[in-house]
Amino acid sequence: MISKIIIKIVVGIFFRSFCVVLPGVFLLTHLPFCRTCIIPHTSCEHLGVAQLACADISINFWYGFCVPIMIVISDVILIAISYTVILCAVFHLPSQDTHQKTLGTCGSHVCVILMFYAPALFSGLAYLFGHNVSRTFHIMFANLYIVIPPALNPIVYGVKTKQIRDKVILLFSTKVAE
Repeated sequence: MISKIIIKIVVGIFFRSFCVVLPGVFLLTHLPFCRTCIIPHTSCEHLGVAQLACADISINFWYGFCVPIMIVISDVILIAISYTVILCAVFHLPSQDTHQKTLGTCGSHVCVILMFYAPALFSGLAYLFGHNVSRTFHIMFANLYIVIPPALNPIVYGVKTKQIRDKVILLFSTKVAE
């Protein structure tokens, strides 16, 4: 990829992040908080903070519902477009070996994407609609989509590479020197 495209992608990512986060912060700063400001959670999710307010949070609720849905939909569309372009380019190459390697890599990517989006979407929907769901369950699923994908990335991507596999085997097979 050329540097102009990379710069456009980076600027787009920052702009999108800014546009998603700023309204949520603005909505939260205008809420009156008359109870404790201790969040019963391990991270500051928008609705978790909004629920501490002693005012109507229906705007926050709809923001917390619509924005994640729009993010997931736009991400799915962009990922589908990029994979379509990648696969079309690769399948025009004559080598069957290249086709298999590409499908293996794309399969790994899809696994990592699903490992992130499935618990994240489930956590968000449980926060919005699961009023009878325990706080422990909310905290567990919120932490799953933060911790699990980075922890499993080396396994998903590294299973195929001999160097990483050898280092993992060496790590678990060495005995501690006494």
